Amino acid sequence: MPYFGFGFSQKNLMGISNPHIGLYFGSFNPIHLGHMKVAKYLKKYGKFDSIWFVPSPLNPQKAEEMLLPANLRLNWVKKAIAEDPDFKICDVEFGLGMPSYTYRTVKHLYSMYSGHVFSLLMGADNLMDFHSWNDAQKLAQICPLHVYARPGFLKPSGEIPFNAKWYDSPLLDISATQIRNLLFEKKDISGLIPASILLDVETFFQNFIAESNQ
Repeated sequence: MPYFGFGFSQKNLMGISNPHIGLYFGSFNPIHLGHMKVAKYLKKYGKFDSIWFVPSPLNPQKAEEMLLPANLRLNWVKKAIAEDPDFKICDVEFGLGMPSYTYRTVKHLYSMYSGHVFSLLMGADNLMDFHSWNDAQKLAQICPLHVYARPGFLKPSGEIPFNAKWYDSPLLDISATQIRNLLFEKKDISGLIPASILLDVETFFQNFIAESNQ
C-alpha cells in the first residue's frame, strides 16, 4: 500500500461530510509561487474544502522534460505547503508504479476515500491536450475538470471541452522551465519560488552544475 503523507486517518479527512477536494497534479519541477497562488485562488472560488498537491514521479505528458529527482520534488512540495492549512500533500503516485496515469490514481483515491468528492485542477494549456490523456473521458466523468487561465491560452468559445469549469484566474507568467533556466544561468529566482525552499533549490542546482563541470 502506498504511503500517504497526510498526517491524518485515511477514513476521516476533515471531520466533515463528503469533503470536496481539488486534486492538483503536477511534476512540480520545481514547485513555484505560480502553483501556490493558483491553488489558493481555486480553493476560494471553486469552494473546495482542501487542495491536495499530487506530485507525479513520472508524468507521461512531460516525458521529454528534464525531471529533477522525484523524491526531491516531493520533499520541496511538502516543505513549501507545510504552513498552509488549505493545502495537503498526497504522495499516492509514488506507490502506484510509473508512468503516472491520472485516471488510475483518481480511482485509487476513491477506493481509499469513498466519502470524498474529487475534482481535477489544471491549466488551460493542459485542457488543450486533455483528449490525449489515458482514459480522458472516464476521468472527466469521475473527477470534474476545473481549468484556470494561462498566458497565451484563450477561453474556448462556446461549450468548454469535457464540460470543464473555467476560472479567469490572474495570469501568472511563471514556469518551472523558466526557473530551471535561470538557475543554470546562476541568476536570482527569489520571488519565483517559496522562500521556505529557496536555499534548498539553489544549493541543489549549484551542486549539480559543479558536478557537471568536473
